[in-house]
Amino acid sequence: MSSIVLSLSDLVRDANGEVVLFNDSGLRSLAVSTDAVVVAEGEAGRHVTAAGEDVSGFRYVAFDNGLKLFYQPGLDLILIQERSPDL
Repeated sequence: MSSIVLSLSDLVRDANGEVVLFNDSGLRSLAVSTDAVVVAEGEAGRHVTAAGEDVSGFRYVAFDNGLKLFYQPGLDLILIQERSPDL
């Protein structure tokens, strides 16, 4: 079974530049395409987003465009690097 692919640029950030992906559908993996560079990743400590979502213990990936993406443990997040057009 293939993964669902989302574009990072389509995700709506909260006031702090954070996005939370909940895995209510029980997906094994989810792909996200982006031209942004990963600057940090790990597991969140105690944290509640500006939208009021408790993401304590979630995995996260932070990008050089300021977006921080939180996702539930057990979901395999696949990052697809888009190529920037040559100028």
